[in-house]
Amino acid sequence: MTEPLQPCRIPVSAVWAALAEGGRDFRRHPGPAALFASVFAALGLGLFGVLAAYDLHALRLPLAGGFLLVGPALLAGFFAVRRVAATRPPRLADLLGGFAAAPRGVWALAAVCALLFLIWMSDAATVYSFMIGDTRPGADQVWRFHAWTSLMGGVFALIVFHITAFAVPLLLDRRATLVGAVVASVRGIWTNGPAMATWAGVLAAAIIATVFVPPLLGVSLPWLAFVSDLLYLRVYPSRPK
Repeated sequence: MTEPLQPCRIPVSAVWAALAEGGRDFRRHPGPAALFASVFAALGLGLFGVLAAYDLHALRLPLAGGFLLVGPALLAGFFAVRRVAATRPPRLADLLGGFAAAPRGVWALAAVCALLFLIWMSDAATVYSFMIGDTRPGADQVWRFHAWTSLMGGVFALIVFHITAFAVPLLLDRRATLVGAVVASVRGIWTNGPAMATWAGVLAAAIIATVFVPPLLGVSLPWLAFVSDLLYLRVYPSRPK
């Protein structure tokens, strides 16, 4: 890319419009995307079961919030499904093909997200050991633990949001190199501060809420991924010839 990508400005109303359109896209062809998302619903149930078995209930919120850090790594498959659905009913092979066709830059971002997730969970476990330990915590201890870990996790989530929100689709469309895509992602977010702050809030609230009820991930993951693609196409609408 010889010139930096220039983002378009969008209003906050564009977020609500994308949420509605993304929901319609998902309802038209829910099969492959919901099936893929159900894998993570089952994984969530399993992890929560482990925490319950060891009486580590207070760690459920940090684990749920940590999904915001690894979620961007799943976008390639969901984007492929939504775009194929414009011309024909998508199949599971289309979703898997989205990952197979992803350039190395997408996998590099996925590795960064995974690393931040591991750092986040180790930090949360460390704070847990200091603030709660092996005692049965009271409500005030749990509240303080969640307050501190939410603050820490919010920093990680903001970093991931800035570097991946538009970088992943830009890389998938071969419109930028890894560095150029990350720079464009940050630029797109800061150019659309109110809209992107609204989207970040909706994204965080929806993911954390549905991670606590893992079966709902079968709906929330593809729906929010479709919305992410629609917002990307509003902020960076031009496609290469």
